[in-house]
Amino acid sequence: METPNRRTDRHSLFSLEVLGVFLLVSLGFGCADWHEFGHGPTNPHNTTSQGPIGGIASVTPLVHPTSGTIHGTEVGVLTDSSGDYYVTSYSPEIHVYDPSGGYQATYTLPVSAGSRAVPYVANDFLRRKSMIFAGAEGGGFYAIEVDKSTATYTMTLMDSIPSIGTSESSPKRARDGKIYLAEQWGDVHVFEYDPATTSLTLISTYSVGEVITGAIALYDIDPASPGEEVIVATKEGGFYVLDHGLSGEIWSENTGHLYGDEYYAGVTVAERGSKDPIALLPIAGRIESPPSPNSGILRAINLNTQSIEWELIPSSTIPGTHEIPGSVSLMHAFAATGGGAVVTTPTDSGSTIDTTVQLGTLTVIGGDLRDNPIVTTTDTDTGTTNGGDNQNGSDDDNHNGHKTYMATFASTDKYLYAVDLVSGLEAWSYSMNAPGFDAPVTDRANFVFVGDGTSVLHAVFGPIGAPLWADSSISVGGVSDIVKLGLSYQKELIAASGNSAYSLKP
Repeated sequence: METPNRRTDRHSLFSLEVLGVFLLVSLGFGCADWHEFGHGPTNPHNTTSQGPIGGIASVTPLVHPTSGTIHGTEVGVLTDSSGDYYVTSYSPEIHVYDPSGGYQATYTLPVSAGSRAVPYVANDFLRRKSMIFAGAEGGGFYAIEVDKSTATYTMTLMDSIPSIGTSESSPKRARDGKIYLAEQWGDVHVFEYDPATTSLTLISTYSVGEVITGAIALYDIDPASPGEEVIVATKEGGFYVLDHGLSGEIWSENTGHLYGDEYYAGVTVAERGSKDPIALLPIAGRIESPPSPNSGILRAINLNTQSIEWELIPSSTIPGTHEIPGSVSLMHAFAATGGGAVVTTPTDSGSTIDTTVQLGTLTVIGGDLRDNPIVTTTDTDTGTTNGGDNQNGSDDDNHNGHKTYMATFASTDKYLYAVDLVSGLEAWSYSMNAPGFDAPVTDRANFVFVGDGTSVLHAVFGPIGAPLWADSSISVGGVSDIVKLGLSYQKELIAASGNSAYSLKP
């Protein structure tokens, strides 16, 4: 989870004056802004926004602007704090749409293959401008301005570094404004962008010598060292912690090398109150044949002891046969001091699911979970109620006896799983009836949304795994679609499946 300074201490992209406005506007309008892949430098795949708990009422396709053509395969989609949409794919075009889903502008990268991984977007709400920072399959790193003050938006390349190679992971932005990008072939770069001169500068590069396909993470493991460390996981099973300036490797954990473990989805950092933070590494089997005998297992590396703390073999997984191709999604910490769960089995009465759940001091009371649930988390340290969002940096999230830390992930064994991040034990499993190929996303009340391999979308109540709804509005009937999901501040899901992107509103 992101600490407050990771969420709001964003500076040096714009002038200090503009930045102050940017922060105020971001806090007021875009705190659930899905402008970063995974919604943050630690890749938690959660948000302080609310998702469509009552189901999906309307589907708005974010259509390719040219008649008769479609987006390239494996589409990525995200929003900024103004509600605008950004769509990328293997094609070289980056498309922008307004909050109604209307097409506005396209920038075509000067390479043959585009940003399969979504870019990083910094939004200046009052000036009606955004900056896109993007790598590409075809190589290069690009700073592109989106001007929304015109009748239709305009997109202008401000600067680029063409010498950067192929990248398959999204850029990450540090608290000091530096931007990091991992090349597929093992080079990790750090850049600075100067808005006054509109220049993009490559500051430093460090090569781990192994293929990097998933997202890197930025996390301040050692407060005595300046800046966040850069955490990298590789296709060959390497796990590396680099210093902030990319001058060298601080430490590594390379058990994965012994088995050819494929960290295809990269790394997610999970905080656990007073317990040590851990790096979560799903083991995939995307590229290697045969896959690692550990594919399908979730591994946790303790960032203080620098060793494996636990490994989870999900209950329906056959290691070496199944895999976890996508990242994990962290739930927001919640109180659980009542000695276990008391669950009234959900019953479907017509169009509603009536449920009463008591899990310690977390209570969901009656009614229709898909419409207007009452979700409260009572903080047993302060007596406050925080509605499931425990990312406010208060002391209450440092008392493990009163908090539960969980995460979810999808497997090709056709199940969505939850894991207790302290014990490493499976908490529940939910049948999707089709393989899962990408990360779930969790909203502020710990409702989890995930797409399966047929592009059917599922919503689950995270603390206990109770099903809420399933929706086939965007299903194309395939069996290997990668469904990428995000949440915007308008209680909507944003989804990409196959070669299409959508806004899905309640």
